[in-house]
Amino acid sequence: MVTSCQDEEIEPNPENENIINSETALVSLMQSTSAYDGSVDDVMDEANCLSVNLPVTVVVNGITITINTLEDLGLIEAIYNEFDNDDDVLEYIFPITIILNDYTEITIENQEQLQEFIDECTADEDVIECIDFQYPISFSMYDTNFQVIDTVVIGSDFELYVFLQSLETSNSAVVLASLNFPVTMVYANGDTVEVNSNQELEAAINAAEEECDYDDDEDCTLQEVSEALQDCHWEIASYNGDDNFIDFDLVFGGGGALQISEGDLTEVVLGSWNLESTDQGIVLSIEQLTAFSQDLGGDWLVVDCADDRFELVRTVENTTTEIVMEINCDDNQVSCDFQDVRDYLVACPQIPALNGYTPSFTTFTFHDSNEISTLYENDLLYSGTWDIAMIEGELKVFINFNGLEDYNGEYAVVECNEDSLVLQQGEEVLVLTQQCTSDNPFECFSNTEYVICDNEEPFNDGIATFDLYEIFPNCSNDNIEMTFHETLMDAETGVNALTSPYSNVVSSSQTIYVSATLAGGNTFEIFEVNLVVEDCGQTCSEQDVDAFLLDCTWNVVNYNGSDNLIVWNLDFESSNNIVVIYTETATIDATWTTSQTNDGVIIEFSNVAGSDIQAITGQWLVVECEEDRLQLHRENDIMVIERTCD
Repeated sequence: MVTSCQDEEIEPNPENENIINSETALVSLMQSTSAYDGSVDDVMDEANCLSVNLPVTVVVNGITITINTLEDLGLIEAIYNEFDNDDDVLEYIFPITIILNDYTEITIENQEQLQEFIDECTADEDVIECIDFQYPISFSMYDTNFQVIDTVVIGSDFELYVFLQSLETSNSAVVLASLNFPVTMVYANGDTVEVNSNQELEAAINAAEEECDYDDDEDCTLQEVSEALQDCHWEIASYNGDDNFIDFDLVFGGGGALQISEGDLTEVVLGSWNLESTDQGIVLSIEQLTAFSQDLGGDWLVVDCADDRFELVRTVENTTTEIVMEINCDDNQVSCDFQDVRDYLVACPQIPALNGYTPSFTTFTFHDSNEISTLYENDLLYSGTWDIAMIEGELKVFINFNGLEDYNGEYAVVECNEDSLVLQQGEEVLVLTQQCTSDNPFECFSNTEYVICDNEEPFNDGIATFDLYEIFPNCSNDNIEMTFHETLMDAETGVNALTSPYSNVVSSSQTIYVSATLAGGNTFEIFEVNLVVEDCGQTCSEQDVDAFLLDCTWNVVNYNGSDNLIVWNLDFESSNNIVVIYTETATIDATWTTSQTNDGVIIEFSNVAGSDIQAITGQWLVVECEEDRLQLHRENDIMVIERTCD
């Protein structure tokens, strides 16, 4: 009679449809939504139904690291991804604590005990990972007369899970619970939905569970995404639903290098890329772009993944951008990328073979400064420039010699091997073969002279400080060790080695001896080096330098051996000491001043805010002075500027 009476009292009450108890389907769904997600650290334990409590110390492929937060799991993935063909091994420093889906915590003393849990562990089908409650939420607690006797505020999944479990033991008491609406639910992609009843809440969780199952079938692993990105080239098929970027071509290099080209660009855009597994999913980070950074830079969430198609989403200040990328493996593409080809060309001199003909007089040397030269027995024959670019998805090498026109032109890279590069221009085929090896490991060394200016006080005394390792700057070799000695006997016996920097002890000119020794053996050769100190002091006054600079336009023809800054024009103005630094596409208003010191005339540049040209910022000593040419020194930097008068 009591039960019947209660039923008659509850059923007509309008609150009845929002009453919950442990036997309702909604409570089961809410428990699955608030259960502990053991998949967040699967990179460590590969078990969805348990997680390792943090912090924990692990040894990954022999490297000991401490994982303090979920973000630190990326350290494990980075070590795993360092090499493709190794066996990845992770070991725990026990004891550790594991957490089960029902928030039970268990202390594990050894690997065998942990393995037992992992072996018995199966993915809990009742855990719903694709939707969460937005906390706080609250429940009203009623007596059987539907009078509110308490309000319970819930602030986390753990609190909700424990509360729902408590309903199993409180149903026999005269207490009822009702969820207070509205309640906001958050989907895995960041979208939210507001629900206002038990029925709407149940429908939202069920819909998310179905979507979650679908996503599980479509998700790629971090390794799969990485391998796919590096397989061929990628095109941006859709950018926020349009095809404005359809001509973009992206190449993801194996070392994190990224190159992007568009249509008929003559220069490739460089950047970097990185993958990271987060709580939201796999994130592709594109950084350090030399162009297009606003459109393509940032963190992109991989929301859909297939072998030949990715969907990416980026949200910045409430603005969402969507990209669809599709793979492009056309026949014009070769296995090596932009950086591979550049590294190959500058690594060693190249023996050219044009249409099968190899000239006997020369080798091509591709310099980092994009200069090219032909040498025969160390004598310069021809020089020019070279460049490399990605044009419409095809890798091109440009060669422009002065006086050797047969080799000039725009070559497509058609084959890339370890010891040769095949280029093609129409019917012309140019094969470049590296000439790196030599039977003489000391071929780079020779008896030489090392000349520097006397720019230290007291001046003109013939004594200066030498950086000995700059004597053979192009002979760096990990297999050869250089030592420096004041006498031939010291060099031959390997004693009394000099330290660098070194001040000469014989004024103006002194001979020292360099011992070059092969690592791990007794093979060595001795080379004589004549250290020469020159009086490079300028003879111009501050007024002379000012007059020279204010007349016509100046260019930096040499900056530490490179002419990369020559494109910038320097127009010195007397009013306000402004120097207008400009190219065809950019203009900078910087400042300049001169001053007379005991060392000589100082030229100072400031507020030089442009890319590359900002390197001239600072104080420069005029060490050589001519009306149309000034040589300037700043510590170890050397800059030569020359005047151009139209």
